[in-house]
Amino acid sequence: MNYLEKGKLCGYDIITLLHERFHILLSPGQVYPVIDLMAEQGLIRKEKQGRAVLLEASHLGVSLLKACREDLRAIQMQLGNPLTVELRAIV
Repeated sequence: MNYLEKGKLCGYDIITLLHERFHILLSPGQVYPVIDLMAEQGLIRKEKQGRAVLLEASHLGVSLLKACREDLRAIQMQLGNPLTVELRAIV
């Protein structure tokens, strides 16, 4: 979703980006069902352009991504809180 927030991509682009970042090679059979599910849930939009289908984050998808980022920041702050560090050392 993070990649789609930055601009339109096709499924092949997503496969390539995931391979470059995580050093895993996913097949289209693994990626496209997830893309279809995300589109059905309204998280991304599909746009047919010639033979390619371009994907982009929807307003709902961007909102969800922002909420997840805020949750992650809150967790990171708690983990960085000295009191939290002390409590983890006790347990």
